[in-house]
Amino acid sequence: MRHRRKILILTKTLNLGGAERLLLDAVPLINRQQFDYHFAYLLPEGNYLVPRFEAHNLPVHCLEMSSNYHFPLMLSRLHKLQTQHRFDLIHAHLPLPGILTRLVGRWNGIPVVYTEHNLPERLHPLTQRASKLTYGWNQQVWAVSQGVFDSLTRLGWAQKTNVTTLLNSVPVEQVRAEAVDLDQLRHELDIPREHLVVGTVAVFSRQKRLLDWLQVAHQIANQREGVTFVLAGYGPEEATLRAKVKALGLTDRVRMPGFRPDGRRILGLLDVYLMSSEFEGLPIALLEAMALARPVVATAVGGIPEVVTSGQEGFLTSVGDIDELVRHTIQLLNNPPLRQKMGQYGARKVAKEFHMHERIRAIEETYLQLLQVVPSKKPVFS
Repeated sequence: MRHRRKILILTKTLNLGGAERLLLDAVPLINRQQFDYHFAYLLPEGNYLVPRFEAHNLPVHCLEMSSNYHFPLMLSRLHKLQTQHRFDLIHAHLPLPGILTRLVGRWNGIPVVYTEHNLPERLHPLTQRASKLTYGWNQQVWAVSQGVFDSLTRLGWAQKTNVTTLLNSVPVEQVRAEAVDLDQLRHELDIPREHLVVGTVAVFSRQKRLLDWLQVAHQIANQREGVTFVLAGYGPEEATLRAKVKALGLTDRVRMPGFRPDGRRILGLLDVYLMSSEFEGLPIALLEAMALARPVVATAVGGIPEVVTSGQEGFLTSVGDIDELVRHTIQLLNNPPLRQKMGQYGARKVAKEFHMHERIRAIEETYLQLLQVVPSKKPVFS
């Protein structure tokens, strides 16, 4: 059999976040005749998806990182993993794995590619500095939206290496296949059959401005009966959000089911997908909601305007403009034909322009191009 090139994919966790969702969704589409894929992650508690990868007979390695102070240990462990397996190329996701990978790649003389998922301007100053110092050691960087590319350009990092925009994508057919048994889910979440549903699936972080989201829910609840709000996810802001639901008197109107591995079913239950983020790369949940023909009301940040044309697939507002988020959401709730029309526009756009097939093809073509021109693996450092 023809020799397969060994590829290591490194990320911070293998929990069900946006970057990790991309990796899992890619598994059925990757070329395993040409490439021998391995996956690795840093945090031992971030192992939720490990069985899913192993079920596909894909090797998974944990570097057992317990603190950011263990960076030198992680560097040593990644170098050891490289020595053991002799990967031909490493593809990193997220800032800390990216820094580690660039150092190990340079040390071992192998190509490194990196996917930039969010605005690097938002990084912790130390992480940003380390990224800046090593960014030129990437042989290829993919920005998941034009907004992310523009951020790299403003910082001067795009001039250090080859940076191109490769938009996030979803496996459209798989997303639709998972959004099933919605009547059962409605019963499970105790949502009245006659109620419309506004919701989101998100990590509960400050970036998402979910206190704004709850203010929007509060105003809509005061103006309109027959609407239930679903805020699904988990994260550091969870206790604050639950307290806010209680303080606003929304206990009977807001459902917070916590982490849901069936997030696509949640999205399928919605009549309007509502997003209030302060910044984004290009959210996977947004693409999934659109693939399910759900109209969008969102803030015009990051790559969102590259997917949603305001007035066509949904409505866009400025960050923090709660009144506009309320107005557009109520407009959709009160107009079923408009909801259907905008949802259909979104579903067609995602199927045509944001399907995962093309993303995987572009990535693997780049792997081959880099591996054809890379010299023999002589360590850069002695």
